[in-house]
Amino acid sequence: MSTKLQLEIRPLPDESLGRPFIIKVSDQIMKALHLSSNQDHQLTCSRYSHRVRIVSIKESDSIMYCSKTLLQSLHLPTEFTFTISLTKTNHNELSLNPIVSVMTEVKEKGETVSLGSIEAFCEELAYYCDSTGVFFYVFSLNNWDKENLVGYVFNNNKWIKTPVPFPQVVHNRIHTRKREQSTKFIEFTRDLKSTTTPYFNDHFLNKWEVHELLVEHNHITPYIPETMLLTSRKVLEEMVDNHDCVFLKPIHGSQGRKIFRITKKESNYHLDYTTFTGDIEQTYDSFLALFQSLRSRLNQQGFVAQQGLPLLLYNYRPLDFRFLCHKTIDNKWAITSAIARVSSKEQFVSNLARGGELMKLSTILSDTFDQKTSNHIKKMLKELALEVADIISLSCEGFYGELGIDLALDINGVPWVIEVNTKPSKDQDPEHISSKVRPSAKAIIQHCLYLTNFSKKE
Repeated sequence: MSTKLQLEIRPLPDESLGRPFIIKVSDQIMKALHLSSNQDHQLTCSRYSHRVRIVSIKESDSIMYCSKTLLQSLHLPTEFTFTISLTKTNHNELSLNPIVSVMTEVKEKGETVSLGSIEAFCEELAYYCDSTGVFFYVFSLNNWDKENLVGYVFNNNKWIKTPVPFPQVVHNRIHTRKREQSTKFIEFTRDLKSTTTPYFNDHFLNKWEVHELLVEHNHITPYIPETMLLTSRKVLEEMVDNHDCVFLKPIHGSQGRKIFRITKKESNYHLDYTTFTGDIEQTYDSFLALFQSLRSRLNQQGFVAQQGLPLLLYNYRPLDFRFLCHKTIDNKWAITSAIARVSSKEQFVSNLARGGELMKLSTILSDTFDQKTSNHIKKMLKELALEVADIISLSCEGFYGELGIDLALDINGVPWVIEVNTKPSKDQDPEHISSKVRPSAKAIIQHCLYLTNFSKKE
């Protein structure tokens, strides 16, 4: 049975320790792990290992002093103090772990490091890891090198570039599908698989893939709008004939961009679509005229045609609901946040990037329904979100530990599945303002610990 203890590692020059591979350990650690002074142990960190001699020192805190040479051999930072856990696996083997990482786009300008839209969220992950004895860093695909990996560690309120150990688990937060299809990404995933290193979320899923996965499950299909892959004029004509309103969505789209809405009005076809400056509206007196207008735009990328629903409005504005779902330390899906997104008056989509407004789920429901109905609908929405997350994770190749499930309600209070996001935004969480570390950030790290099996060590 292994024993673990959270501690602080403080780098020292080699000469301060007499020999580079002596480690000075506080009394508290010696007692907790039942170590003896002046004994040799094998100290490992991820794929790296070195023989060391332990020397006991009178310190009340959980501190380990290591030479810079030793830390370099373990691919750990040498210029600042950091937190990690020390595990005693048997009488003469010690391990520094766990090593958790996030891969995303990183921009450097001089000494300034930017992690883009997920920087604040990564800071939360770093704070939580520091408090729980997890060594955490961020790295980019550009500096992936399995032999000499460089990452960014959050220290003294800034990201510091430093050598880091090979990760024991990776959370994939690359923002573009193009990067996931690159040779570099394929090499990266090959390296992880060859070392049996788990990573999640495996890859982007497009709207048509998600639809095909969900409609395989009969108990979910009543909650899925009719959706067809837009492969021809005939498909679009059939959808427009069958429904008073049809949405055309790019299968690889995000943030509500390039969405078309077709509405039949008497003998005319009304078309409006999203742009960065607002909705553009046009009217056509025949389906042929409508199709000819759309054809050049639709040929640029793949689209799905989706049934428009008579959705519930809030103050005459369209709304939907984002349920953020995470697998946690027990590998089961849990909802870490649930919010309502109300569109701006100029838009027919509710995405924040299009001017949408965040509101509390309970506020929307209690303003719209009586208490009993509100509680029932809230329960239905949560159960549907968790069921969708479970289906996606079980049906897809690779690991998925985080999903954003977008749901809506029609005017009768019936829930509908609108979209599934494999890289959900980190700006759509009401806990973001009031909490230094959101439940969603904690859930990410807890699932990382599950994947590394570290949570099961006692």
